[in-house]
Amino acid sequence: MVDEEMAFKMVELYLKDVSQRGDKRQMGLDTIINAYFYALGRLKNKDKELGLIEEVVEKEEGDLSDDLEQIKFEKSKEDSTGAFDFLSGED
Repeated sequence: MVDEEMAFKMVELYLKDVSQRGDKRQMGLDTIINAYFYALGRLKNKDKELGLIEEVVEKEEGDLSDDLEQIKFEKSKEDSTGAFDFLSGED
């Protein structure tokens, strides 16, 4: 489906939802046209926006991975330091 059709269907769905809920709000033609062009603009830029989101997610995943590695390292260091304490007679 092309972006123009998708934007039209999004606005149509929104208008149906508003009318079914019985909202008393008045919407003029300008508001409906603006909604269409807003949706169309977002659809046209979706690849760019998804690329930016993907970069942020990859950075966050890398940061989390680094944090987890640090935690694992610290945990293994703690475990290995007390592994032979029983030999010294300490409890």
